[in-house]
Amino acid sequence: MAFADRVRRAAPDVRVGQAPRAPGLGTGAMRRSLGRYDLTHELGRGGMGVVWAAHDRAHGREVAVKLLAPRIRDAERATLERRFLREARLTGRLAHPGIPAVHDHGSHGGELYLVMDLVPGRALDAVLESEGPLPVERAADVARSAADVLAYAHGQNVVHRDLKPSNLMITPDGEIRVLDFGVAAALEPQPGETRFTAANAALGTVVYMAPEQAVGKTVPASDLYSLGCVLYELLTGVPPFTGDGPFLLYHRHAHDPVPPLADRRSGVPSGLRALVAGLLEKRPEDRPASAAEVAALLAAWSPAPATTAATTAAHPRPAELAALRRSGHPARALEGYGEIMAAADLAHADLLAARAGAALCVGALGRTREALEELRSVLAEQRNLLGPDDLAVLDTRYEIAVLLVRTGERQAAAELLRRSADHEERVLPAADARRVRSRVLLDRLRRMA
Repeated sequence: MAFADRVRRAAPDVRVGQAPRAPGLGTGAMRRSLGRYDLTHELGRGGMGVVWAAHDRAHGREVAVKLLAPRIRDAERATLERRFLREARLTGRLAHPGIPAVHDHGSHGGELYLVMDLVPGRALDAVLESEGPLPVERAADVARSAADVLAYAHGQNVVHRDLKPSNLMITPDGEIRVLDFGVAAALEPQPGETRFTAANAALGTVVYMAPEQAVGKTVPASDLYSLGCVLYELLTGVPPFTGDGPFLLYHRHAHDPVPPLADRRSGVPSGLRALVAGLLEKRPEDRPASAAEVAALLAAWSPAPATTAATTAAHPRPAELAALRRSGHPARALEGYGEIMAAADLAHADLLAARAGAALCVGALGRTREALEELRSVLAEQRNLLGPDDLAVLDTRYEIAVLLVRTGERQAAAELLRRSADHEERVLPAADARRVRSRVLLDRLRRMA
């Protein structure tokens, strides 16, 4: 019986403060800059390094700078640096609302660094510490958002390898961002290379590590196991396995039965308990088939999108549908756009805007080619109706470039972005953040090349 069928059958029922001094981590009063980045205050630290808020002087924006400083021998540093830069190039191509964009990476003074979007909000481990177990709907929605991000990343052949509460950020709007793609991968060897994550693995990471990862095998289903550990903790307040050291934890993940979730929290729907149990299966092949399947199953317990009098009086507002799509509910947003397009009194410009929004939902659902064709059709009509300088035209053209990047058509994307960057800088006001979006994406493409 397919895993989805098994679940359905069971379903009836930044701390900011003064950084302490630490040599080699860019902390304290002696270190306030990294090239063009002015480090302003420490956001957090872990076993592998420290994260700073910083100001990017070249682009006039606030960013997060992660400095990686593992405890390794000097002879192994070149190997780690090569791996880190390789993984940064791979993960830098990820373009998803739930993944902070990577703007820059490199090595400076013997330290490896990654520059990415500065994400406001609270890490999930801090939320659990202050609030305890989450309501069932909220826990399911957090996990569903994370699964949606994993589904996209796995489709790009990228496995996170280190999913845990501290790598999940909840923004002030309640959206989920998955941090640190590529960092754990830099520590895992290619055949014949040195392994840096054995006996000295960080304990907090081993708590969420799939059994196969302990023996050096990582597959997309490994992320699903970690997601199961996170969801278990969201519901109960504690991870499924704890121990006094990494080897005991390795053994428990590989051999011990998972403590029944119902023993630690009552009132969790049986179908959701079955899903958690499936995610925590010892063998990867016994877990759900994909992160997309997990996201679809979790939707049964996620809260429905809020409605307002304004949206029910006529038809949904495009801005609310766009927010719904960005928060990880493209299917629901697509239904709303369908309602808008069915309205008899809709102006032509509004119809085109709804078609563009629906196309973006289709793209978020994985039908990228279909979305591209529709957006190109919309763009041609928008140019004729609104003129080349209209903001709707600029938005549609930028979204086409993003989809071209996702399909691997980087040369076509780069050419479109060059034209768009010049156009946006010419017609958009300096205060409009969209004025530099095409230039930023073009810079990312160049680094990927």
